[in-house]
Amino acid sequence: MKKPYTRLLSIAFGTATLGGMISLGAYLYTRPLETMNAFLRVTLRLAGAREYTCDLQGIPMHYYCAGRRGLPLILIHGLGNSAEIWSSLFPLLSKEFLVYAPDLPGFGRTPLAPEGVNINTHVLYLKRFLDALGYPRAILVGNSLGGWIATQFAARYPERVHSLYLLNSAGLRREETRSPYAADRVAARQTMQNIWGYPLPWPGFLLDAIVRTSHQPAYYRFIQGYDPQEELDAILKQVNAPTVIIWGKRDGLFPLTCAYDFHAGIANSSLILLEHIGHMPQTQAALQIMQIIHWHEQKHQRH
Repeated sequence: MKKPYTRLLSIAFGTATLGGMISLGAYLYTRPLETMNAFLRVTLRLAGAREYTCDLQGIPMHYYCAGRRGLPLILIHGLGNSAEIWSSLFPLLSKEFLVYAPDLPGFGRTPLAPEGVNINTHVLYLKRFLDALGYPRAILVGNSLGGWIATQFAARYPERVHSLYLLNSAGLRREETRSPYAADRVAARQTMQNIWGYPLPWPGFLLDAIVRTSHQPAYYRFIQGYDPQEELDAILKQVNAPTVIIWGKRDGLFPLTCAYDFHAGIANSSLILLEHIGHMPQTQAALQIMQIIHWHEQKHQRH
């Protein structure tokens, strides 16, 4: 027979465990994206990623790093995302490359930049990031907004880009282009379908989180201050780095026309279309993306 204090201890432990589960459930319900990113952060750390911040003239940029020494490969996330969006691809690439995944200013754990939230500002901070790390050249991999930033950087600083990988890149506005901005649940559900390429039964609390993301300063101000003069049509011919355009064909945000126009505009480019993949190939086809990058970088080394 258990002693009274043993029974009390068991009851107290069970109550504390139940309370912890309820608190976790409540936090997941009210902050689902933050909970997911916290889980992905642990996943990255367990996979060997190291976490740092570097001072970029007063802005502490948060980033992950892993892999061997060599030419750095920089993963640049899209609008409303953070470095954790690369959690599926990051460990795969770090087996062969020295990989960095920063949070852009205003996203993740990096604060807003005083210069603003436009493309020029993000290009400036990408340059400052590479300067701070001491890398004169890098491989750039960008998804969506990240591809737009990487392309602008490659056109402006051609000597600093060894090769360029554009994953469903933004920067070319066409008639069928759809905004990711979500003002309410209806728009959030459509945005998620556009991103993933399939209609899924998204729960209301997750749709609410998508709406909150759309109202974050770096996201909302970028949408509101959208500058057509920063679009890429006129500068694609200035990109001379070997470029691979990777495009999920089920992308509902950017039409397939954009993929062909990137390919036509960048002289030294190749185009790879992915069946059954939506707007974020790094999440939906991580192994395939790793293999594409590895094959092309091996090809560059042979030549």
